[in-house]
Amino acid sequence: MIKITPRLLALIPLAVGINLALGQFAAATSLPVFLDTVGTILVAALLGLWPALLTGLVSQLAFTVISGNATWLAFLPIQLAVAACAALAAGRGWFRSVPTVIGTGLAMGLIAASLSWPISYLLFGGVTAGGVTVVTTLLNGAGVPLKWAVLAASLSNDLLDKTATFFIVRVVLVSLPARAIGRFPAAGRALGRA
Repeated sequence: MIKITPRLLALIPLAVGINLALGQFAAATSLPVFLDTVGTILVAALLGLWPALLTGLVSQLAFTVISGNATWLAFLPIQLAVAACAALAAGRGWFRSVPTVIGTGLAMGLIAASLSWPISYLLFGGVTAGGVTVVTTLLNGAGVPLKWAVLAASLSNDLLDKTATFFIVRVVLVSLPARAIGRFPAAGRALGRA
């Protein structure tokens, strides 16, 4: 059960806003990353699993409503998987160093790609959002069959995206003053300090 606190009520909408802003920026600029889980991962590191799952759910619903594009909703399982994996990583102190963050980001990228590419391929024919569609189109245009082009695009984008996203969250965590870390005990664990 989630304990509703003022801190939780303030942080989740902020994290959803971060997901929306960065996700829309990445999609609008066709970057080969998504950046739509930064807030979810940050909440996982600060507050744990259930708040992160809630952040991921609200983010995907907001993406869908704001864009009017149901494509976003189809990728809800990826947001939830990211939330769960980020909470696990935080609980094990895997934000403590750059090498562990890179390893965690790469592992999360593999998980996300394995979940997202069938959705992209089967539901949308490889045409989804920004950078992943660009990579898919380039590979398919070069003669790679669509199924494998979508897989390669999903894999390359997710590996880069999740590694960058976990690194961004680590930078935020290590930048927090000690007083803030004291208010979020999960952050101390995420950094390997507890």
